[in-house]
Amino acid sequence: MPADSFQIPADERQRLFAPIVAVGVALIVLVWGAVVYKARVDEEMVVRAINTANLNLARAFEEHTVRTIKSADQAVLFLKYQYEKLGPRMNISDYVRQGAIINSFFNQIGVIDENGIYILSNLPGHTLQDLSDREHFRVHRAQDTDALYISKPVLGRVSGKWSIQLTRRINKPDGSFGGVVVVSMDPHYFSEFYRGVDLGHSGVVSLVGRDGIVRARRAGDNDEVGQDLTGTPLMRLGEQAASGHYNYASKADGVRRFYSYRVFQEYPLLVAVGVGEDEALQEFHQRRLGYMAYAGVMSLMVVVFGALAIRMLDRQYRISLALRESQVRAEEANRMKSEFLASMSHELRTPLNGIMGYAEFLRDSSTDTPREFAGIILDSSQHLLELVNSILDLAKVEAGQMVLELRDVPLRPLLERIIQSHRPPALDKGLVLAFEVAGDVPETLRCDSTRLSQVLINLVDNAIKFTDEGRVDITVSRQGAWLQLKVADTGCGIAGDMQDHVFERFRQVESFLTRRHAGTGLGLALVKELTALMGGNVVLHSEPGKGSEFVVNLPLEFQEHRT
Repeated sequence: MPADSFQIPADERQRLFAPIVAVGVALIVLVWGAVVYKARVDEEMVVRAINTANLNLARAFEEHTVRTIKSADQAVLFLKYQYEKLGPRMNISDYVRQGAIINSFFNQIGVIDENGIYILSNLPGHTLQDLSDREHFRVHRAQDTDALYISKPVLGRVSGKWSIQLTRRINKPDGSFGGVVVVSMDPHYFSEFYRGVDLGHSGVVSLVGRDGIVRARRAGDNDEVGQDLTGTPLMRLGEQAASGHYNYASKADGVRRFYSYRVFQEYPLLVAVGVGEDEALQEFHQRRLGYMAYAGVMSLMVVVFGALAIRMLDRQYRISLALRESQVRAEEANRMKSEFLASMSHELRTPLNGIMGYAEFLRDSSTDTPREFAGIILDSSQHLLELVNSILDLAKVEAGQMVLELRDVPLRPLLERIIQSHRPPALDKGLVLAFEVAGDVPETLRCDSTRLSQVLINLVDNAIKFTDEGRVDITVSRQGAWLQLKVADTGCGIAGDMQDHVFERFRQVESFLTRRHAGTGLGLALVKELTALMGGNVVLHSEPGKGSEFVVNLPLEFQEHRT
């Protein structure tokens, strides 16, 4: 019956295929888990690198801003000193022209008197202006902090341009308020400096006061001032730590960015550097797509190999079912054959016994020639009976019908009877038949004496039959819990490639031996079967031209259940 015609039950299919499916699912989960983990680790590394780069830029911008403000403050302090000494007679333009003040990044340098009038300036054509309403004037009039004040960006009333005012209070000799020294800076000076750093299309740098008002901001190609960042993560985090990182979607343009910030130690300012999240993670996103493609390919391979494994296992199982059915049929045929042989052996014994009886009668009562013929008939009948008995014994072993009859048997007398019965044929061939029993061999052995005798008789028969000159040695010894029987001869020996076949039924060692020595090939097969039945084994050692040695190992204590 073809293997494909066998149907596997549903529960059996589940039992067979569930491990493959489970392993496949586990592998796919493992692959995707590894990819997700790898992507997460990569993203963390990229974000960490982005934050580090941003923080380094923020530190650089902070240092530049501090140097710029300190340079401006030097000019403010110089003018404060000069005005407190000279008063309105001070000429700022002369100081600039003489190089006492370098105004490379100043819009205007001047003085506001105690009434809020902008009375002095470095710019030609200066006109008096009332700035008493300006915050940078009111702060100093209200309190003498002896500190530089950095104003919010203010829009010039005349110029119409944005500027940041860096101011200090002027005191009269009696310590009362005498006015304000002002250095006006263009906030675009800072944003132009930020332009020199490539932060991508959505990068941003912001200089922000602790009051939340932007002093200067560069976002892409745009310069911005004056935005109120109160309530944003930058202001909240700036109150908690001197530096840090955060991710935030700007309300101004909706772009989500990675930000790093630093809080100035000397001035009430913060600087924040941000890069667009999508731009910064673009390479990582491409790598992640590669990881996912790899995981997809691996998952597909797992599915394909799993399907192939299931198909192969399904086919193998169907073949196994077919082989099992074939084996059952073969075993049934073998059992029927054994039963037939056993039956035929019994049937053959009856006519054989009759032939042997009449042949023996003729041999004993006839003249020479009829007696010779009767002897031939008797010998042939005895040989045929031995063959039938061997076939019957093998059939019983195969059919599991042979039962050992265990009893305590005197070992030495049993062995001596076997040896004595073989001395005549050995002497007829001029062979020495030696027999030795070691001193530690027990006197009695619990065994089936008939089966043990069959084993030894077959081995000694073979040794004498295939030895033309020399000797046959039978030795019995004890090897731990085992009884060891050795039958060695100096016969023709057996070639190495034939030694694996000597215990096969109806198998002769060599074709020439079949011609020279009568034999059915059942003796050694029966030895092997009987030895195994008694819980032992038989081993052959042989070398062509030097002889053979058969070693039988039997347990000293046979168990009753051995059948």
